[in-house]
Order: sequence, then C-alpha cells, then structure tokens
Amino acid sequence: MSRKKGFTLIEVAIFLVITGALFVAVTVGVQNSIYQQRYNDSVQGFVDFLKNVYSSVTNTENLPGGGRSDKAIYGKLVTFGESKSPSNSEENYDENTIYVYNVIGDVNEEDAIGSGNALDILTALNADVAAADGDSSAKAFGIIESYTPRWAAQIQNTDNYNLFKGALLIVRHPSSGTVYTFAMKGEDETIEVNQRINATGIEGSYNNILMDYLNEKFFKLEQVDFCINPEGDEASTIRRDVRINANARNSSSISIVPNDSDNYACAVKSE
Repeated sequence: MSRKKGFTLIEVAIFLVITGALFVAVTVGVQNSIYQQRYNDSVQGFVDFLKNVYSSVTNTENLPGGGRSDKAIYGKLVTFGESKSPSNSEENYDENTIYVYNVIGDVNEEDAIGSGNALDILTALNADVAAADGDSSAKAFGIIESYTPRWAAQIQNTDNYNLFKGALLIVRHPSSGTVYTFAMKGEDETIEVNQRINATGIEGSYNNILMDYLNEKFFKLEQVDFCINPEGDEASTIRRDVRINANARNSSSISIVPNDSDNYACAVKSE
C-alpha cells in the first residue's frame, strides 16, 4: 500500500516565508509606484498652474460688463505665503496656497505714457489689485484663481525648508504688448492681498495694494526657483526644482531642473 506524502513543517514554513517575502515586495513596489506618481503629480500640477497663468496673461479678456471702459487688465499678480484666507476664516486655510489676482490699470490712451519701463508705465497708469467679494465683478476685481499643491507637497525656499514667500508680477507692457515676469523674493514676505481686503471690506475699488510695492521698486527681473518637497514640512533630499528663467516671456521659460544638474538650486546644505 502506498502512503500519501504530505508537507513537512519545514516545507510549510519555507513556503510561508517565500510567500510573505513576495507579498511584501509587491506591496512595497505598489506603494513606491503610488508615491512616485503622487510626487510627479504635485510637481507637474504646479508647472501646469504656472503655464495657465502665462496663458491667461497673453489672452487677457476685457473687464466684464461690455462697452468701453476706462480700465484695462494688464496681467496677473501671483502671491505665495499669504497669512489670511479670502473669507477671513481659518477653516481649510493653508499658507501653502497660491492666489492669482488681476492687475488692472487706466487705459493707455494713444500711448500717452510712452514706451519706457513696464513697471514705470504701470505705476503711471495706477495699476493695482482691486477688491470685490461675492458678486460677478470678482472675476475682475479680486481673486480669480487659487492653487494648492497636490498630495500635501510644499513649495519651499532654495536654502531651507521654509515655505516660499513672495510674489510674481506677470504683465504685458501697456505699449508693446511684450510679457514681462517680475519677482519679489528674498524678503521673507508676500503681498497680503487677502489680509488687506478682509480688513477694509472695500468692494469694487482700488486699495493701493500693489502700488505700494511698485513705488518701492520691490519687483525685479530675475530667475526664480521653487523647491517642491513631496514630504511636506519634513526634510527631504529629493526636492524638485521648478524654475522660471529671468526675462521670462511665456510658459516656455518654465522648466523642471534635473536633480543632477550643475545648476540645481534645491539642495539644502547640512549645517
């Protein structure tokens, strides 16, 4: 009579060990794949957001209401690190959120201002951010867009893990139509548009929110590097460098700098 041969305890143990190892390997691989995809999404999402801002500057629509207006939209103000939310509420507030505003100024009648520096002309045209809340004019006189990086990623400084603060002024030259990108950075401050609007409650009128910074020459034509950290406020060695080149004219001036590049700007030196 033949005996049925079964598995020994050692064979069963080996099988369980191998199965467990395979399961762990597959699970880790899937998790790493998901993590990498989320990381790529957070970086590409930010790049796409910036490109959309440039597209909206080059394809700016007139102010709502139709007919002839004594005001015109000349570009966008993009702020980073504002300390107040638009609704003056801390609910769902994230200092990592970016806000976009229209830059509105007087109409340049027959190029009366001339063809000088774009910022000087915008200052002469009383270009500013106007405030409105809760009505149809908000598309022209207030926040027109906001963006928060995906998957809890953070936009940080190049030399530390602090949140990036500052502003971009992306505008068309009132006379030539050429697009210019001006940056305000290195001051560890931003333009507190929301705070100003919440404090004053002014609706549909100009607040000298932007003019103060134009008069003080805070904006400069210079390269800007944003460090995207997929691990939020944790220290990370894999931050991605999203760069807007100096003298940027359009979205083609935005690039993701390879981490092994000689001019990669997001490597934080250990103290």
